[in-house]
Amino acid sequence: MKFTLYRAAMGGMAALCLGLSAHPAMAGSLLKDGFAFPAGTPVKIAVFRPDVQVGTLRTGGVDEPNADWTAQARTNLQSAFEGASDARDAQMVFLGEPDGENAKLLNDYRALFQIVSKEILGHGVFVDRLPTKKVPGKTGDPVRHNLDWTLGGGAQKLKQVTGADYALFVYTHDSYGSAGRKAAQLFAAALLGVYVAPGVHIGYAGLVDLNTGDMKWFNADIQMGGDPRTTDGAAKRVGELLRNFPKNGTAPAVAVAQAPAAAASTPAAH
Repeated sequence: MKFTLYRAAMGGMAALCLGLSAHPAMAGSLLKDGFAFPAGTPVKIAVFRPDVQVGTLRTGGVDEPNADWTAQARTNLQSAFEGASDARDAQMVFLGEPDGENAKLLNDYRALFQIVSKEILGHGVFVDRLPTKKVPGKTGDPVRHNLDWTLGGGAQKLKQVTGADYALFVYTHDSYGSAGRKAAQLFAAALLGVYVAPGVHIGYAGLVDLNTGDMKWFNADIQMGGDPRTTDGAAKRVGELLRNFPKNGTAPAVAVAQAPAAAASTPAAH
């Protein structure tokens, strides 16, 4: 893989973000069926610097990044993760940016995580959930969907570099509507009856087993709360990103946590 693949993955994710943001608020999390942290064994999780993008959504839908906002949000989110109570059940090691070949390795897996996450968002959490991902159950039981995606066995390279058993990948994307965008939203709603998304506020996080590359937990929200440009907003955002994070010492999962949609309608398949 090359760094251009990472940029391409981020670009494709941005397009998906804009598409999903045009729909009612939805949030959901998936847990690998039967997963639990090993009982009585210390768990070490490498937490990579969150992928963060903050900018302005223009009238015509152009997503314009803001470097200052992005840098501030990244700093705030890093601090919020380091102090998050939901993360204290395991030994979380917060890593800076590596150098040389290790930097390339991390960028490769960030890109791969983005690609896999796009599939999970489109076919696991939202939109057209694949029948092949359903967990068999008794007649009449609620339909459950399994987290059956992987980054591949090559993820062991990250284990060798970090010494961790798991890795936590995080992505957030905020794009605040410009004055023109907000005016267009009001015009479209009042005169045309058309919904125009005022902005983009999507975030997701995934826990990867570095022994196998398998995704063990994934949580996403396409209308996240908290403004990561502020410390309080970043703390709220991290709390939402870690929603339903697996706890050390709990029994293996027998169900998949799925937050209900805020409205009955669902996005059309892409």
